[in-house]
Amino acid sequence: MQINGSAFQHGITGFTTSQTNLGEASNNVAQASMTGAHNTNTASIQDSLVAATSSKLDAQANAKVLETANKTLGTIIDITA
Repeated sequence: MQINGSAFQHGITGFTTSQTNLGEASNNVAQASMTGAHNTNTASIQDSLVAATSSKLDAQANAKVLETANKTLGTIIDITA
């Protein structure tokens, strides 16, 4: 049985997006740090660190979506069994 637009699909998509965003934010921090101590753009680093933290929270939220979908599916299977 295939369920389109399921909570699993949305959770995995969101988790993947969070991972991509975290990679980009980490790369931005690394690039800003490598420009040299005198030319480091503090605002850019701060923005990237905020984006990294936001991506982490997004990933945690999507993990909860997956956990809830798993529990819900288990309950449905238990009810129909």
